[in-house]
Amino acid sequence: MKGRQRRATRALALALYCSGLAGACGTTPPRPTAPSAVAPTSTETFAGTLAVGGAQFYSFSVGQYGTVNITLASLDGSSTSTIQVSLGMGQPAAAVCTTSSGAVTTAPGTTPQLTNSFDPGVYCAQVSDVGNLSAPTKFVVTIAHP
Repeated sequence: MKGRQRRATRALALALYCSGLAGACGTTPPRPTAPSAVAPTSTETFAGTLAVGGAQFYSFSVGQYGTVNITLASLDGSSTSTIQVSLGMGQPAAAVCTTSSGAVTTAPGTTPQLTNSFDPGVYCAQVSDVGNLSAPTKFVVTIAHP
């Protein structure tokens, strides 16, 4: 009788343990859903003059997980230039922008050339000559972010 009681007690203890800890006894707890990226709520303008063979970057902060849109709005004061430069986004590291989150060679336009989603933190946008500039060239970049 004692053996039977002992087995019944263990079975009851295991059942109580499993009911209190989802996942401890063969059931898989539901996975948390990934947060939805929020739309940009601020727009910053990054303007300057790009030297032949040069690069410039601008740091910005993302306050919550969301979408960042970067647009090369103009080169040399015009939004219709055929000159192309590299436009990248990433994270600042000392005096450079590590464009690990993407870069494209592009002419200016009215729609974002780069879009990505980021966690809160400090990021950067970079403009650089890809060998197309023959003189220092003015540029304007817009950065829309949460």
